[in-house]
Amino acid sequence: MPNSSSNSSRPVKVAYALNLMEAEMIQGLLAEHGIPSMVQRTVDNPEFLAAGPRQILVPEEAAENAREVLAAVEESD
Repeated sequence: MPNSSSNSSRPVKVAYALNLMEAEMIQGLLAEHGIPSMVQRTVDNPEFLAAGPRQILVPEEAAENAREVLAAVEESD
């Protein structure tokens, strides 16, 4: 029988950002709610530096909560 603690959670995309600054703002919001996240460039071009699109990824088990947090922010705008 497989050990469930050895199964790592796969990352799930919960948001898209146009640049690094926007991605870091989303990441900060998620962190305020205790949701770990990471930012991944969608285009791997070192010349973009802070420019260029990013994906915000969270562990699969936190994805629903992360989407709820982000939706609440969008609704308040």
